[in-house]
Parts: sequence; C-alpha cells; structure tokens
Amino acid sequence: MKLLIDIGNTRIKYLLMQDNQLFDASEVKHLDYHLLSQALSSEEFSKVSVVIVASVQSHENVSVIESWALAGNIKFLQVHSQSKAYGVSSRYQQPEQLGVDRWLALIAARQLYPASNVLIIDAGTAITIDLLGKDGQHQGGWIMPGIQTMFDSLLNNTQKVIAEQDTVESLPFGDSTSQCVNYGIWAMAIGAINNAIEQANKTLTLDQILLTGGNSQQIARLMPNNYKLIPELLFHGLSCFRDS
Repeated sequence: MKLLIDIGNTRIKYLLMQDNQLFDASEVKHLDYHLLSQALSSEEFSKVSVVIVASVQSHENVSVIESWALAGNIKFLQVHSQSKAYGVSSRYQQPEQLGVDRWLALIAARQLYPASNVLIIDAGTAITIDLLGKDGQHQGGWIMPGIQTMFDSLLNNTQKVIAEQDTVESLPFGDSTSQCVNYGIWAMAIGAINNAIEQANKTLTLDQILLTGGNSQQIARLMPNNYKLIPELLFHGLSCFRDS
C-alpha cells in the first residue's frame, strides 16, 4: 500500500492507495502536526510499503516521516520540483525554486487533461495561478496572498481597521467596516483570477480552468460555470510518483 502525504503551510493531508488506484477527494484525510509520530504508528498505516511526501515547509515534519519509514523498513521518497517530469516542462530557470505544490498541480493537470491548455488556480494560504500549455510547457504564473492571509495582513498592519472575519463569500459593497473588509478581500481574489484568465487567453486559448485549494469551493461560487473544481488536485500529481 502506498501512503501519499502533503505537508502544506497550515495542515498535513494524506491518502492511502494501491498503485494505479482511482481515488475520491473524500478519501484524503488530515494529520495533526503535533501528533504526527503517534498517528503514523497507528494500525491504519500498518500495511504501508511506500511513503511519498511533498512538503512546502521546513524539514522537521519530513524528518519525522522519514524516520518512521526507516524504522519500519518502508520505502521513502520526497518529491521535489524538477525541470521535466511526466510530460511537464518547468518555466523556471531554477526549477527547484518552483513550489512543489505548484509543480504537482501542473503534473496533475497534464495527466487529467492531456493536450489541453489549462489554467490552474490554487486558493489556499497563498493563491497561486499557473498556466500550462497543451504541449506540457509551463507558461509561468502568479503568487499572491490567500483569503486568510489578506485578512490577517490588513488587520495586523492597520490600527483603526477593526473587523470580524466572515467566511461566507460575497461581493456587494459593505455598509460596515467588517463587511467592507470581507467583501473587499473576496473582490481582490476574484479580480485577480479574472485578470489571470484574461492574461492566459492572450497567451493561448484556454481549454480548462481548474480550481483547487482550501478556498476553492468559495471561489467557485463567485465565478461563472466555466471551471472544473478539483479540491485535491495535488494528490493526482503526487500519485504519479513511484519509490524508484
């Protein structure tokens, strides 16, 4: 059995699967940072023979997983961004500097929609936008603050803007400071995404727009119905990798 682990900025997610097994987003589960070693020692992971990890964090949690794998004679692989893999070529001159989460999303898009021009919008702690050509060439992208990050940054860097966060997505003009802050942040995100779609279509003709990440469902409700919502897109990319 293969264990896929995504160590993100704010949470750890995992998926247990057999090779070439199809999976549903509901099968992706969460691990507690503080109970990682204890969780890995549970019966749930007793049949794992291979663990494959992607991490955008420091090495600490990866070390915990690698030590667990070594102790259990489990094959271990940490995925890193490369210049080329699984039909995708990186646009970065220094490929290792492309976030592994973005790299895996590109690989996933290539596997799910081969020979398509795809715009990938990952709305999490950061909102990342990447364009993939039908030839598998990464065309570049954008990185910007995510919804929570924008809210925290605004309140932490102003003295008289006092607001309570409302997680319900909405775009009207507000009639209180809290509404103005919340609606404005959603407007910034949607405005950037709309600009990205326009910019992408100047480069090539889009065939698919993919939404993923923690805020993807909320973003989707504020957009026209011309997108594919794939909450666990990264795992489609991670599942391509083997231990050797």
